[in-house]
Amino acid sequence: MFAEPPLLPTFAPVAAQPTRIWRGRDALIGVGLLVAIFVLVNVLAVAVVVALDVDRDDEVGLSFVTASASIIFGAFLATLVVALARRRRISMAELGFRRPDRWGPVGIAVVGSYAAIIAYGAIVTLLTELGVDTHLFEGGNNIPLDDRPDGAPLVAWLMLFGIAVTIGAPLAEELFFRGLLFRALDGMWPGWIAIAVSGLAFGAFHVNLPVLSPFSIDGMLFAWSFRASGAIWVSIAAHFIINSVSFIVAVIEVLN
Repeated sequence: MFAEPPLLPTFAPVAAQPTRIWRGRDALIGVGLLVAIFVLVNVLAVAVVVALDVDRDDEVGLSFVTASASIIFGAFLATLVVALARRRRISMAELGFRRPDRWGPVGIAVVGSYAAIIAYGAIVTLLTELGVDTHLFEGGNNIPLDDRPDGAPLVAWLMLFGIAVTIGAPLAEELFFRGLLFRALDGMWPGWIAIAVSGLAFGAFHVNLPVLSPFSIDGMLFAWSFRASGAIWVSIAAHFIINSVSFIVAVIEVLN
């Protein structure tokens, strides 16, 4: 009898999240196991360096060990999340491996991440110009490609770092920080708090003061993109794009 009112578009910054899948203690279990895996992989890396008698001045040999350790750490981290999910009878789709409701958050997360980096650099530069000692906040998590091997090992070297940076890190870190940590916190706290805390945890995970602020913002944007799209593929894609650009720039600088 009466015409329906027109449907107006809504722009909710954070979409509704699926039903709670993790228990609150899963976040604590995950963080504890993350630390244990980190320590174990570093001990194994040191053992390999000692066993192979890699000289401390052999930066190429050490970089091979570093890249390999990064890949192994990522594999352990991803396995940890999947194992916990199986224990809780959580399917891969429930973890976020499903078709996204929308892909738009990928672009927002990428642009926002670069905006955060630019803003952080501008603030540090301004403080330096004003005479503030900012050396603790300068630098970053640079990809260790300063020294490279010659000949055939160069290809293997670049492939190893490429896998670690562009595939291993996005998959493993998104599974842990968004698939497990963020989702666990989101099941207990309001969405914006879960986004903020998981983002800060992501920044702190990189154990580098100069990147704490920008990487924390990156983590918040990745968590938001996951929640807004309903799929972890979106945050993985954003993470992949950012890491790939950094890797390509680093390779170009080294090869030139």
